[in-house]
Order: sequence, then C-alpha cells, then structure tokens
Amino acid sequence: MLRIFFFVLALALGQTSAMASSLFSTEVVLDDSDTATEQAAKQKAFVDVLVRMSGQANVGENPVIQKALPSVNQYITQLGYGDSEGLRSLVLAFDDAKIRTLLTQAQVPYWGLPRPEVLFWLVEDNASQRNVVWEQSGSDLISTLKSEGDRRGLPVLMPVGDFDDVVAISIPDLWGGFTGPISQASARYNPTGVAVVKVRNNRLSWQLFPNAANLGSDAPIEGQASGAPAQAFATMVDDISNYYADRLAINLGVADSNATALTITGLNDAEDFFVVERTLKGLNSVASLRLESIDAGTATFRISLLANEEIFHNEMMSDRRLRRVEVLPEPVVEMLPAPTQPVDAGVNGATQEVIDGVAVPAIAPVVTDTPEVNSANSSTLTYQWMG
Repeated sequence: MLRIFFFVLALALGQTSAMASSLFSTEVVLDDSDTATEQAAKQKAFVDVLVRMSGQANVGENPVIQKALPSVNQYITQLGYGDSEGLRSLVLAFDDAKIRTLLTQAQVPYWGLPRPEVLFWLVEDNASQRNVVWEQSGSDLISTLKSEGDRRGLPVLMPVGDFDDVVAISIPDLWGGFTGPISQASARYNPTGVAVVKVRNNRLSWQLFPNAANLGSDAPIEGQASGAPAQAFATMVDDISNYYADRLAINLGVADSNATALTITGLNDAEDFFVVERTLKGLNSVASLRLESIDAGTATFRISLLANEEIFHNEMMSDRRLRRVEVLPEPVVEMLPAPTQPVDAGVNGATQEVIDGVAVPAIAPVVTDTPEVNSANSSTLTYQWMG
C-alpha cells in the first residue's frame, strides 16, 4: 500500500513538473530566416508566455513589459528550431524566476500552479443532427480547443466517449443544460470546472460551472463567441482563463528586495525635481520608481531595474545634466576593549596597560581602509543634478 502511495505521489509530481515546464515553453512559426524576423518571433513568444503566466490577455501593452521586449534574450533559457505543420519554427523556453521578477516590476499578477482543470462537453449541431465530440473521435475541434488551452495555460479535459460516458449522459442532457446528469457524468474525471459548449455553424455558446463540486447549486457563467473555430474557441478560452486568473492569480507587488537606492542631489526647486522624475521614468532600464524622501535639495528614490547598473549608468550619463558622484565609505575605527586595570607609564614614557598582571604596550586604535560596508548602503547610487 505504501509503495502504491509513493507511486501515485511521484506520478502527480511528475505531472505538475511537466505542466510547470510547458507554461514557460512555446513555439512560434518563422516566416523566413531573417535576423529581424527571428527577433520579432522571440518577442511574440515572450509575450505569449507572459500572457499565460499573468492571466492577462493584454499584458503586452504594459509599459514595463514594452521596455523589456528589446532585451528578450536575457529571459531565454533554451532555444531551438522545429517544424510546425511543415513550417520552420522557433522553440523557446523562458526563465521562471526572471519572469516573476519582471511581472513584479510591472505590478502585474502572477498565476502559478496548480491550474484548474476544465472538462469540456462539446456538442456540435450540423443542422441534420447533433453529436458529442469525444476525445477519441479525432475531430479538428479537439485539437483547436486544446491548442487554445495550451496558449493560456488552461488544462483542457475531454470526455473519452467510452461505454460509461455514453450510458451516463445524453445529447438532450447536454443541450438542455441539465445539471444532474452533467454532474454525475463529469465526476469520473474529477475536474475543477465543467464547461458545456454548443457549436452551431460559426457560432458557439457556452456555460461554465467553475466549481464542479457545486455544479447543481451555483449559477453557471455564460458566454458566446462567433467566427471560425480557432477564433471562437480563442475567445471562449480567453474568457474562461480570465475568470480563473482573476480569482487565483496573486499580485506580487513591487519587491523592495530587488530595488536599488538612488540619491539625486543639487535639486534647486520643484521644477528640477519633476524634470528628474520624468527623466528617470523614461529610461529603458528602469522598471519602477518610488520616491522615499526629499530634503534640502536631495531626493532619494527606490528604483527597480530591468538591466544591470552599468546599463542604467550609461543611460543616465547620456543626459548631460547628470553627473555621477562616487561616495566612498567612511573608515571604521576599531577599538580594543577598555583595560580592566589602570594604565601605567612604561619604559621611555610609553603607555602601558596591565593585562592578567603583566604590563604590555598599549595598542593604538586601528583605522581600517576597507571596512565591511552595509549591503543597503553599498547598493546606493548617487548622482548630482547639474541642470
């Protein structure tokens, strides 16, 4: 029994690991072998992964994300070439930790694991008859639906269509939305949610029961979409994914642990401050900026960087009104503990102290030129405003 338990546990962990890996991987078709085309494909793939991990379809419009796109290469962990339906493609994997940091800097939610598994009951109306689209039917609608689920990181389950399924539920049950039979037939798949989809010509309507355990109690979420299957299914999966992401994604906020202290001196008035603030916000290397204090012409900010400090410095130096100020740490004076017995004058007037009954020359204070600097101070950047 214990061996079976560990086998099931390992299987579950393996599935979770595979799901996590797929969330950060994607494939995009290349129109040609041009370098600019490949770079554009990388950026498209990057946005696809960010949509998947944020749960927001419009995340690519975020200003911080827009700034990060030209530096897409630093987020890539694996790159290769493949074949997608006879067309050359780019296969990419992205760094989980760096994506978390970027979404944090962009103040965008992060939708991690586990993801809700949704069971789709698909009924196709061909005017002459209605058919349930089973997993084993090989219908193009299944591959289209699963492809859209992969795009948004939404696990799609399909009923297999075996004897148990056929006996448990009928087409009128599904088309009429009768929750009793739908709940009983769905239970064997243990889904998080259940969707009933009706496809007729180039239109579809759907009902989502987001909590399968309460399928008969909670009112369903309803929607419609039109167009070719790829377009209509994309709209439906977006709506369903957005519903779950709104409830499950977490807002990581701006992480101060990754922020750097920035001090700007030489500000003469409010106009100087606002010019400096606009300048900093416009830098490609700056993800976020927060004012901590301003006093006597000196403003202190906390900045979160998309690039390293050298790139940030180069951008700052492109503005002739700014000059970097090298702040050297003050030397630290280390003193020995005070003597426990009176200090005597020794030979030739040298100061002595008595330790354990023995007179020894007193040791002068030691000045250390390279002290251990507090990590918070070591990351402080200082510039002077010359405008």
